[in-house]
Amino acid sequence: MDWIGSIAAIDWQPFLLAAVAILSLVNGFSVLQNNLKDRPDIKIAPVQDDSWVWWSELKDPGGNKEARRYIMIGNLMRSNVGRRPTSIVSTELVIRMRKMKTAPSPLYDVPAPVIPMSNAGTATLPVLRDTKDGFDPQPLLQPGEMVSGIHCFLFGMYGGELWSPKVENGVIRGTVEMGGTFGRSYKDQIDFRFLPFDQLEALFPDLQSFIIQSL
Repeated sequence: MDWIGSIAAIDWQPFLLAAVAILSLVNGFSVLQNNLKDRPDIKIAPVQDDSWVWWSELKDPGGNKEARRYIMIGNLMRSNVGRRPTSIVSTELVIRMRKMKTAPSPLYDVPAPVIPMSNAGTATLPVLRDTKDGFDPQPLLQPGEMVSGIHCFLFGMYGGELWSPKVENGVIRGTVEMGGTFGRSYKDQIDFRFLPFDQLEALFPDLQSFIIQSL
């Protein structure tokens, strides 16, 4: 039959090569998609709504109006919602200033607060710290695992009011940026509510001297 001869006469090699190329692309996309999903993914958020997520200001004890010290404290929880374990090797908080610039702060090793518990005496809240020694890495955060504790950040501001944090309705919004293994990074926004310094100091003993010594 003529149509059979016509089909037999067609050069099928280009079609076969095109089919192979398409299948390779589909397979490569599938592998890439699975690789993107099969990785750690760290989220950070307040342990309970906006409780224990505060900021306060310590004015210079010497009376210098141009010098201001700010503290951001949050009882925050880190969760690995990804599929692979990882460790967090660095943590910092970045806030926006009124001058449309940003300022970063690393984690500070604030003394752990001791809080009263109803019918159970007192409890000491854990404080999360970054590893200072490169040979002593943080423990791995496994998929589905969570770890919580106090995160403390300090900022020293000097100059006019434009060099102060941007505050909206008593809230300073910051971005917590965490560095993981293999160069991965994770970011989440946290809102810190204002708390008078004397109330914050009642929870954290010797807070004023700690801030002055740290900044």
